Parts: sequence; structure tokens; C-alpha cells
Amino acid sequence: MKLGDMIKKYREEHRYSLRDFANVCGLSFAQVRLMERGLNSNGKPFVPSVKSLKAIAKGMGISLTALLENCDDMEIEWDADDVQIAPEKQALIDKILIATPEQLKKIQSIVDIVMQ
Repeated sequence: MKLGDMIKKYREEHRYSLRDFANVCGLSFAQVRLMERGLNSNGKPFVPSVKSLKAIAKGMGISLTALLENCDDMEIEWDADDVQIAPEKQALIDKILIATPEQLKKIQSIVDIVMQ
């Protein structure tokens, strides 16, 4: 199902107008209308941000994962703030970033063994 169809179905089932649903989600009327239509003002496919998808999911009372699992494939606009890396993984990444080429080969060998 397309995102716009999901939004419209949810709104209709819960008797929300576009404006009411936008308020529930904490989004503007225009954002929700664009997502429901699936097209931007130029008639091109609308690409929602992760932030707006999180707001839609919250407004529907479901997780972002559940929303995405029920949507057909779609482009998503990612922002660096959307990606959260656990501190222990970030510490490992930081070490890899300063590793020498020789150290990188050793790291890759170890990762290959561990990930088998």
C-alpha cells in the first residue's frame, strides 16, 4: 500500500480531516496533504523525510518500522540527525577512521572471521 493510501485510510477510519490529522501528527496541513497525494507542487513524486514519517507513525499510534513495513517501496529523505549510532559502535568507527592501511587489512580479516 502506498503511504498516501495508508494516511487516507487511517484518516477516514478515524474520521479525521487532513487538518485534524496534521495537528495530531504535529505536521503542517501542507505536509500531510503532499504525503497523501504522493506528489509535490511540481507534480513529481513527493519524498518524505524520516522526521515526517516518524510524525505520521506516531499520529497513527504505530512504530516507524510498522509504517515502513506496510508501505510500498518509496524514496525517503535521510538527514544525518536521523541516524543514531550506539556509543560503542561509534568508538569502533572512530578507531577505524584513523587506522593505517595495514591496520585496516587486519581489521577486515578479523571482521571476516567474526561475521562468518
